[in-house]
Order: sequence, then C-alpha cells, then structure tokens
Amino acid sequence: MDDATTIKYGVVACIAALLIVGFVFRRLRFRRTTRRTSEVLARYFNGEVPLDQVVRQAPEVASRGFTGSPEFQALVQAAFQRAAETRLAPYSLEVEKKLLRTLAALKLEFGLPDRYQNEGWKPGRE
Repeated sequence: MDDATTIKYGVVACIAALLIVGFVFRRLRFRRTTRRTSEVLARYFNGEVPLDQVVRQAPEVASRGFTGSPEFQALVQAAFQRAAETRLAPYSLEVEKKLLRTLAALKLEFGLPDRYQNEGWKPGRE
C-alpha cells in the first residue's frame, strides 16, 4: 500500500469515528430530554405543577422542535394514561373531567393535534 491510500483510509476512519461519536451524543441527549419531559408531564398530570410552570419549564427541558414532534405527543399520551390508571382506580367522574381538562389545556398550549379524531362520512370517500 502506498502512502496516499493509507492517508485516505485514515481519513475515512476518522470521519466514521466522528459520526459514531456524534450519533451517541445525540442519542444520549434525546434520552435525557425524554426522561426530563416525562417527569415534568407526570408531575403536571398528578396536579403538582400548574400549566404555566410547565410552559415556563418547557424551553429548559426540551427544544421547540421537540415539543412539536410526534415523540412529545407520545410522551403526553403516556403520561396522561399513567395518571388516568393511578387516579381512576376508584372511578370518579370529577377526577376524569379534571384529567381530561388538563390534557386539553396541555394540547391547546403546545398545539398538539387530536390524532385519532373521527371525521365521519364525507362524499367521495367510501
């Protein structure tokens, strides 16, 4: 092997190592963001934190791109489901209404869509 080929392989190996390190750091940051977001959402649905404090903490916990992502939607739904399972064990209509109001307020504040909304029948769609 000549020197030029060795240098090319060395450069490719360095670039591959940098890409792997970048991917690992990005993955760790994403895991930390999801964990911190899950904690804030759990505290919100348990009634420990008001919505305005969640909104103020959102830029500290996650980026604006993350709060509009499907991952954030999934975290909100998971936190809501966990809160519903724990707080609705002895069923109460008042607790259910309160949980649904908190979910609606959070969706409205962050602009989250209702993904499974029934659109009903429309002409041309069968």
